[in-house]
Amino acid sequence: MFSDSYLPRISGVVRSVAAFVAELRRQGHTATVYAPGYPGYADDDPEVVRFPSVRAPGVPDFPLAIPFARRFLADLRRRRLDVVHTHSPFLMGAAGRYAARRLGLPLVFTHHTMYSEYVHYVPLVSHDFSRQVVTRYTARYCNQCALVIAPSDVVRAHLVASGVRAPVEVLPTAGLDLARFERLDPAWVRPRYGIPAGAPLVITVGRLAREKRFDVLLAAFAAAAQGGPARLLVVGGGPQQPELRALAGELGIAGQVVFSGPLAHDRVLDCYAAADLFAFASPTETQGLVVVEAMAAGLAVAAVGAGGVAEAVRNGETGLLTGPDAARLAEAIRRLIDDADLRRRYAAAGRVAARRYAIDQVVQRLVALYRYVRTDAPTIAAPE
Repeated sequence: MFSDSYLPRISGVVRSVAAFVAELRRQGHTATVYAPGYPGYADDDPEVVRFPSVRAPGVPDFPLAIPFARRFLADLRRRRLDVVHTHSPFLMGAAGRYAARRLGLPLVFTHHTMYSEYVHYVPLVSHDFSRQVVTRYTARYCNQCALVIAPSDVVRAHLVASGVRAPVEVLPTAGLDLARFERLDPAWVRPRYGIPAGAPLVITVGRLAREKRFDVLLAAFAAAAQGGPARLLVVGGGPQQPELRALAGELGIAGQVVFSGPLAHDRVLDCYAAADLFAFASPTETQGLVVVEAMAAGLAVAAVGAGGVAEAVRNGETGLLTGPDAARLAEAIRRLIDDADLRRRYAAAGRVAARRYAIDQVVQRLVALYRYVRTDAPTIAAPE
């Protein structure tokens, strides 16, 4: 596994890679992770290989790997790999592609992220130009793979429309340990954050960054709450947190919104269980890991119906999908706050729907794809 981000960073990609690695090992396979180093962090996993890294300008929690470590290929040969699986087309993705070429191994790539929606992090360059460059580069990378994995049909269609000719298989990247959701401990959550026991609690989870549209969510909650007893728990950290705190004050809901900051994943799951419903405004999700986790924890969902979220949530069955504006999302949040029976029906259906993301079943499908590329698919194609 080659990834541009890994533990101790918290993100959907990191959770996906870590969960898949753990389950692959549980099922008897060997999995090694190649990732950038994080200053001050030491792994307790001998099968994690770190590369030197530098801090990314403006994104201090996302170090950039320098994938030219000595003895890199020797280490790969010693491990006698069967498949190289990359989780980014960029720095570590390029390292994985190089390794696959040199060792004659099939290259598998999971397209976790709509990269064209993150070009605002690129300084001094037109966003439109950056989107074109990123889209073309990603398509070219995909076409050098034996197999591309898309988290949803939406992403598969996007890749095909972008010029990807390599085989594309849809496989969820949200592999869930469903047994963990049977032993959640929500009792500590409301006391810790000062949330009254009887107050309706809306939760949202994610990296606090511009592309996730938490500003829209705050505006929607302000309209839905209208000075009532409801509270919003925002779980996660990120560069936009100070701006969002200020926005909560401007909207007059500072006393109703709690920002937890980053939490360990087990604690995040407990937070889901303490809430009454889950709300989400991001239009850029390839699948929406946090939405799937919320359903597994037994929450009804109010979300913007875009990207992979529109596939994960069944509108009118496991939640309510809306347009991208705050007013429509507010209507969905208010409806779920007011209608406890509706919340319960959606929650029960969501638990059932989340079963298709069970980590053991998803990894079994992944292993079948690995076996396919080892026996039936060509190794990495020559550059175009």
